Amino acid sequence: MPYFPCRLSLLVLLIAGAAVAQPSPSARQLRQRALSLLSSPVDASVQVAKGTLTTLTFDSPLLPRSVVVQGRDTHFERFVVEERTVTFKPKVDLSDDERLLLTVRFADGAAPQEVIFVLVPASDQVDAAVEVLRRARSAEALQQELAQVQAQLSALQGRCGDGGPSGLILSGLLDPSISVMRLDTTAPPDNANGLKLKSGVVYRTRIWAVVALWVLNAGGQRAWSAGGVRLVTMRGQSVPVKSVRMEKAQLGPGEAGLVLVEIGAPSEQHSEELRLELSDPTSGRTLRISGVWLQASQQLRRTGP
Repeated sequence: MPYFPCRLSLLVLLIAGAAVAQPSPSARQLRQRALSLLSSPVDASVQVAKGTLTTLTFDSPLLPRSVVVQGRDTHFERFVVEERTVTFKPKVDLSDDERLLLTVRFADGAAPQEVIFVLVPASDQVDAAVEVLRRARSAEALQQELAQVQAQLSALQGRCGDGGPSGLILSGLLDPSISVMRLDTTAPPDNANGLKLKSGVVYRTRIWAVVALWVLNAGGQRAWSAGGVRLVTMRGQSVPVKSVRMEKAQLGPGEAGLVLVEIGAPSEQHSEELRLELSDPTSGRTLRISGVWLQASQQLRRTGP
């Protein structure tokens, strides 16, 4: 049998119907779905909306430099391509008859070598997580991967504002009127346990405060997670903490990640310097940070191990 070049371009031809009123962004539902390139025909349209993250996950490695989207600079505030994912967030809503083409090429040379998605304006649902299946899978494998997508969608919903102030920070949706105080990390002392504070910020309003820390776990160290948190005054008095969240489940050797410590409404008792301690219950390794201030009139000054 002769060999035919294995190049497949999937382009959905969409016919514009009667114009209808678009629901408000708050009324739209985040949707997860799987898209199989083995099916015929293939519906390669993806519903997108302003301010909502959409992640396409692939079962094959991509050629990142070959991933091209129309309106990259004019329509998107975020567009990130990794080995097996494409994540983007529109900064404007598409008009009713507007269509943007997203072209993705695969790195292994197998068929199909290319897929073209059509980005369309969302109606009542937004495609938050789309799993693109290019290879034949067993039913058991598909069920397992669907569970992973569901977990990713749950995390995505938390990052889109449903998780309180910490969720706002993770999603980038911050009220510009809040108070922001930066932690000075210009000359942190040596830390023998391999944990380092790369940068830190305190976000504060009248009703909540969040200490956001970018923590590095040095190479050669065991994995670390901030499972334990303690906030105290320099006199040893405890300050209640509502929650601690990490961008990643844990930091492997050489990895850095965001740690968010959420505190209730700052009171007059919080006008003094505080010390924050983040510890891994398994390994006992603790990162201690002094010079934390919750009052806007104070300056965050210094960090330590």
